[in-house]
Amino acid sequence: MLFKKKLLVFPTSRSIRNFISTQKSSNTLLPFTLTIDELFKKSINLNNMKYCEEEQRVLFLSEAIKNTNIQKLGISDNFTKFLKQSDYIYRFFLELASEKVEIKDIQNVDTYDFYLEHLQILETIKTNYINILEKNSYVDRINLDNHYKINENFLKKFEEIELHFEGYFTKVEFEIVEKISKFINVKINFYSNTYNQRSLEVFKNMNIDLKIDFNYKIDLTNKLVLQEEKNKKNLQSLEIKGFSSRLNQIAYIKDSIVKSVQKGVNPSRIALVLPDETFASYIQLFDTEKYFNYAMGKTIKNTNLYQVAYAIYSYLSEDDIKHISNLDFLKLDKNFIDKNIKPIWNKRATKESFEFISEFIKSKESSVELLEKYEELLYKLNIIVFSNDNVILLKDVYKIFLQKLVKLTLDDVNSGKITVLGLLETRAVEFDTVIICDFNESFIPKISVKDKFLSTKLKQLSNLPTQFDRESLQKYYYKRLIDSSKNVFVTYVNSDTNQISRFANELFDKYIKTDTNDNAYKHILYDNHKIKHIEEEIIAKIDLSMFTWSATSFKTYLQCKRKFYLQYILKLKEHSISLKPKAYELGDIIHSILEDFYTLDENSTELSFEKIESLFNKYKSTNPFLILDLEIWKKKLYEFYLLDKQRLKHRKIIALEKSFSCEFEGIKIKGVIDRIDSFEDSYEVIDYKTSSTLSVDTLKNYEKTDDFQLEFYYLAMSEMYKTDKIEAYYYDLSNTQLINEIALDKKLELLCEKFNELKEISKNEIYFSKCEDKNNCTYCPYIIICNRE
Repeated sequence: MLFKKKLLVFPTSRSIRNFISTQKSSNTLLPFTLTIDELFKKSINLNNMKYCEEEQRVLFLSEAIKNTNIQKLGISDNFTKFLKQSDYIYRFFLELASEKVEIKDIQNVDTYDFYLEHLQILETIKTNYINILEKNSYVDRINLDNHYKINENFLKKFEEIELHFEGYFTKVEFEIVEKISKFINVKINFYSNTYNQRSLEVFKNMNIDLKIDFNYKIDLTNKLVLQEEKNKKNLQSLEIKGFSSRLNQIAYIKDSIVKSVQKGVNPSRIALVLPDETFASYIQLFDTEKYFNYAMGKTIKNTNLYQVAYAIYSYLSEDDIKHISNLDFLKLDKNFIDKNIKPIWNKRATKESFEFISEFIKSKESSVELLEKYEELLYKLNIIVFSNDNVILLKDVYKIFLQKLVKLTLDDVNSGKITVLGLLETRAVEFDTVIICDFNESFIPKISVKDKFLSTKLKQLSNLPTQFDRESLQKYYYKRLIDSSKNVFVTYVNSDTNQISRFANELFDKYIKTDTNDNAYKHILYDNHKIKHIEEEIIAKIDLSMFTWSATSFKTYLQCKRKFYLQYILKLKEHSISLKPKAYELGDIIHSILEDFYTLDENSTELSFEKIESLFNKYKSTNPFLILDLEIWKKKLYEFYLLDKQRLKHRKIIALEKSFSCEFEGIKIKGVIDRIDSFEDSYEVIDYKTSSTLSVDTLKNYEKTDDFQLEFYYLAMSEMYKTDKIEAYYYDLSNTQLINEIALDKKLELLCEKFNELKEISKNEIYFSKCEDKNNCTYCPYIIICNRE
């Protein structure tokens, strides 16, 4: 005869582990343990039917909605969008099936037929879906009640079952438990408080009178109360603090941990509860002490696999500099993506084309655990997308893939002692210290998608769980957690857009202050000390006479020798991944448009303004900061077009963007001339300027100049065309006027002096000093290095 044992049933795997850890000191055989979900699966048979998995369910639902006007439910029949929205329908059907309520029952109580059309559509979809399940020999929780039988062979292994009940039994679930109790003795342990009375109505229907704030053990088989004990509150201390931002809560969380440990609390008996589990990714960023282990697993967002997958999607969705730079940062070959993935991105997806991309992404990851989960995801996704004749673009398949990929998590092993978990993971688990963050209206109560189709009143009339019932259940979980803990720390965001949850006044018997506490704790996260800059002098032996100068580099040198050293000697690059355009970006686009405009046709007098407008479309930007500027410049260039059209009746453009390299006073200079016109027997060299505050040197102030751009152009022209018949102009595009460089001769003499100074100072060490005029520092990228903020 087999030895029979007691079976203990808990809400979660964590509660099982918690129970086992409390038995380590006992010298006894442990009972069998299962979660409630495992009990339901093992204690029933499905009569040779197969259980429908999520991937198959989505396909069956997408088939069930065909020939229905599903758009009237606010749900798209587009396959890609339906993949995300199908959960709304399924959860609604699941709630009905779990509570044994038919749609016709809802129609009967919908006196004014407010929901008649919606309910008729849902009835059709449900009928179609169940027929598809039955036809393919599948069982889902929607039709489970019609097919299951109690698995007596499994139950015979035990002498009794003791179930730790936390939460809510649906009608179908409780019927299964009742049927089990007819084969084997079943005892149920539960905790009663003011918030879970609806959950306990099943016991009241057995004529078992229950009191509020008691622990009970009930013999379900014999309908007897075996134990009734008044709830004991363990709470010794409670703190509630408000902060102006979510991140600043982390400082308080760390402080609460330190306080608890100093009180003698074992770190493994401390829990951080997250109403919004996505906040775990922020906790990880600041977990420098390695305090935490994450019950929900660690996000894969920082892995190569996800970074590569996201970078490809971002680049193919928007060909922007920041996305291109990200490809380069991740060492992804842009040419490979352009050649192999871009051409098929907007075409119908095939299994082969998607496999090609997924294999490329896979090749960038080395984690065995992640790759196993990745392969499983791909397998399931292939079932969803490619088992039917779905006409879907590759980019849409990829979007679905990315949505599912980001939900993958890695098991958190060998981490800290303090557990980070969601609210449902706290069921039937007790801690000495509990820290609850984000106690805000936006997260507590958590909104359910089950309430999408019907009003609360109609649900109440139909005997379905209402929003009020769900909120009460959440209050029950929080109250159960708080009452069983010794120390509770609660934190919330207090700002113009965030307020503490309305649950707070019910759950905490304490006056809640609405002040913020950021300053008291921010030193824990942030180092408030001022950056210590190295103020040492920079002196180097560099022969600047051997340098090849552009007008820009020479201007930088004259304005600030320190900036010149950092930019041109050390070659420190400015951070470039930013939505906000650099000062030169707009000018570069206008220069490119004018270059393209005048190279379209040799006979520039016949060029039309429509060609300029078309070129603006070519250089159209998705950058919101540039869109308006380009539209303004499109109008400004019309005035330029009219003026230049008149000028070119007597002139001819002979060069655009002309590169040059020559010498002056034994020093090499280089650059690119925007435009050269010929006029009679002379030449006109032109530099386009887009600045609205163009300042040109005069004979009175030229001695203080640092701008020798037109002088560089003049010297290059003299070398190229062996002539001195040259006029130099700035083309002020903002104000539509040509401005002559009237101090040209004087500035050439000054440039000669400056170059001779370069040769002279290069004989010794050069002191690269900071500029005296701090106005030059305002937009300088090296302002922090130089401590000129």
